Amino acid sequence: EAGERLGNSHDHLKANPGNPNDDPNYNSSPTYFLGLRKPLIAAINGAAAGLGFSYATFCDMRFMERKAKIVTSFAPRGLIAEHGTSWMLPRIVGPSNALDLFWSSRRVDGEEAFRMGYANRLCEDGQSVTDAQNFIKEIAGTSAPMSLMMMKRQVYKHLNRELSESMDESTVWMDESLARSDFKEGVASFVEKRAPDFQKIENSD
Repeated sequence: EAGERLGNSHDHLKANPGNPNDDPNYNSSPTYFLGLRKPLIAAINGAAAGLGFSYATFCDMRFMERKAKIVTSFAPRGLIAEHGTSWMLPRIVGPSNALDLFWSSRRVDGEEAFRMGYANRLCEDGQSVTDAQNFIKEIAGTSAPMSLMMMKRQVYKHLNRELSESMDESTVWMDESLARSDFKEGVASFVEKRAPDFQKIENSD
């Protein structure tokens, strides 16, 4: 609604990729980031404000440079916390820090963002993209794609579920993972002291 008042219908933000059946909440921007089947890393090397801040907040991890800045910028424009950030940000930095960022709209640099838990990695200036790419290459070379996808699904799907319900579903998924060829390959590569050769994820998975 706020976007429409500003002359932007937000039609370009509508999307439904990934695993929409996991949660009907994950079918609009930027919440659909949570349903993507692959890791999504934000490399913050400048100012992430407003919608840019929202996008970074819904990424799986954030690699932020020391001199980079984040700012909510909603309150000074007469807006509320937009695009689901009121749901996601407190889960990352806690309610008090979230309200601080929302109310004050102050600029927070990489070091403070890292201290409060918003940034997962504090990068030297000019290195955030390279550091994020290296991280992705590292986990791609050592982890099963299916494991990465399922762990992301577990984390976001279980955020609002009871522990017992999450445990029951995880037990079913663990039995499935033990039956996959990836498990045999993971054990064999460890014993043989070589890099694993895991299966790619098919569109039907």
